[in-house]
Amino acid sequence: MKSYRLPAFAAVALAIACGATDNPDVAARAGKQQLSVTRLADIIGNSQAPLEKDVARSIAELWVNYQLVGLAAARGDSLADAKVLDDALWSTIANVRVKKFYDEISKGWDTVSSGTDEARYNAGEALSARHILVKVDEGSTQEQRDAARRKAEAIRAEATPANFAKLAAKSDEPGAAERGGDLGLFDRNAMVPEFSKAVLATKPGEISPVIQTSFGYHIIYRPTFSEVATQFAPIAKNRNVVVAESTYLAKLEQAKKVELESNAAIKAKAIARNALGFTNDKSKLASYSGGELTSAEFADWIAAYPANQQIGPQLIAAPDTIVDKFIKQIVRNELVLHQADSAKVTLDSAQMTEMRTALKSNLLQTWNQLGVDPAQLADSAKSGGDKEKIVGAHIESFFDKLVKNESPFVDVSYPVARALHKKYEFAINEAGLDGAIERAKQVRATADSVKAQKPPTDMAPSVPVPPAGSGSVKPPAN
Repeated sequence: MKSYRLPAFAAVALAIACGATDNPDVAARAGKQQLSVTRLADIIGNSQAPLEKDVARSIAELWVNYQLVGLAAARGDSLADAKVLDDALWSTIANVRVKKFYDEISKGWDTVSSGTDEARYNAGEALSARHILVKVDEGSTQEQRDAARRKAEAIRAEATPANFAKLAAKSDEPGAAERGGDLGLFDRNAMVPEFSKAVLATKPGEISPVIQTSFGYHIIYRPTFSEVATQFAPIAKNRNVVVAESTYLAKLEQAKKVELESNAAIKAKAIARNALGFTNDKSKLASYSGGELTSAEFADWIAAYPANQQIGPQLIAAPDTIVDKFIKQIVRNELVLHQADSAKVTLDSAQMTEMRTALKSNLLQTWNQLGVDPAQLADSAKSGGDKEKIVGAHIESFFDKLVKNESPFVDVSYPVARALHKKYEFAINEAGLDGAIERAKQVRATADSVKAQKPPTDMAPSVPVPPAGSGSVKPPAN
């Protein structure tokens, strides 16, 4: 049984979170520390990063997270409050609850079949092929292409189902001889369209005519079901589960009468660009019987996705129709969680303790990586130093080194950042970000002028821009 995860896929607030900053010279604030517009402009302008507001925001958010981690260290706050921890772990908790819920309702889904395995294989639910490739390199002359075509036709003339695997030794594909040209089972979208189309057009047990793709010329043998039955069986079961799950979710959405607001896609893109800016936005993106999806809830989902999925940038670039589908998927997430609530699905104390402990350990690890271990700060305070000032200055120094590639990037995981955002004051000034970009353009122009007069080895440093939605804990996803 697979591990179930919920499926994935307006004016911007002028300042975010616990108190905005009205000072036009300040781009961000965390506790008593401030990130000036001038400093942010220098960071961006003297780097190779795009001169875009989203870049400025990402850097400012990273600076805020580092400073809040430092502030927690200075105060010896290891996140002992269970309510704070559980709120920060909402996506992890949701994922575990949904898995438990699906484990119950999905019993028997793998046996719900739309036909015999053989009929489904023959219809192309999964494809299988052996093939022989006569490669044609890019830039080949017409004469070379014609020669390759003649070679392929000659191989096709002698090919039979019985000798095909042996003939695969003539293939130009690396390893084809050892495998008998076998490509195994694959989805039709896994290959170039011309190849998949040719496999589908060939009856099981028969050989295709010579077909052409961007790789060259192919002769394809499509195995019979009996040749691949063992490999196809688990694929068929998995497909049964996928179809049953999709049917369940579609019926749930229909029963709850899900409707999107008219401006949902526009608002969703604004949230994807600045999830923190919508933390407290209760405006409605979608509604359903018994509830609604608010902008703040949607922002939580966006923020919780891991950085490598690039959910934010994908949504910003996607057509509105795709964004609408993504919003509906998030609504489905909420609906399934409501179903789990109704089924009284909960986590036991051992599970909760394990997750809370892991989060606190993650904070301790981040302290060590940033060099703000509370024990060391206590030693500094004994000599009369102010711990918050000491740690603030240390984070500033670390950040400067990071910008210059003199310190490694330290990721502040999503749940740690969320917990600290809820506990401590911080703000990001959108007007300050605008000002930083304008100043960065001047800095960049000056830097380019100076660089043009220096040897080509004098390269500008990169800039630490974490991808949108940075976080290490995955939210429930299908």
